[in-house]
Amino acid sequence: MQYRNQQQESHLPEILRLLSTYHALSLLQLEALYPELPQQKLLLLLKKLEKTGRLTLVPERNLVLHTGDSVPNPSTLAAFWVLLDFREDITYHTASDFPVTLTFYTQSDAYDVIHIPEEKEMLMNHTLSAYKEDSPRRIAVVDDAGQIPLLDFPGIAAFCTVTPDGKVQYYRKQGVTDT
Repeated sequence: MQYRNQQQESHLPEILRLLSTYHALSLLQLEALYPELPQQKLLLLLKKLEKTGRLTLVPERNLVLHTGDSVPNPSTLAAFWVLLDFREDITYHTASDFPVTLTFYTQSDAYDVIHIPEEKEMLMNHTLSAYKEDSPRRIAVVDDAGQIPLLDFPGIAAFCTVTPDGKVQYYRKQGVTDT
């Protein structure tokens, strides 16, 4: 029993690192990231960190914040669901600067996950048009699949939509792809 508690508490530094990197994640995302932790145990660990002032829980919004004044970024929350789809293959990941939301690496590839809000397609096409061939592949997260025909910049590996509860649907220009 003691070993199991120590093993579960070994996740605490990683959770804190994630929150310092991404500033806010949903409880569902943390549950998906740590499937070996029962939901109740994860909540107990998070409450322990909150009690010591190391994070802030917002249960009515199902959010975990790095600090009480952290503002959840919808782009980051959506991009993190894409990251979770690749979880088994990821060797490194981090938050990025505009226009890229986050970047992750697998054994064989590097990916930029880019959230493109509705009515920002032209801006993102222009901003992302200076693609270098050796740059990471791009996964474009769109709010609506109807945005896909409006997007045309180099390096797009896939498009996707993400629901708030984490369902990711991938697309290519010619139609839906398998996940």
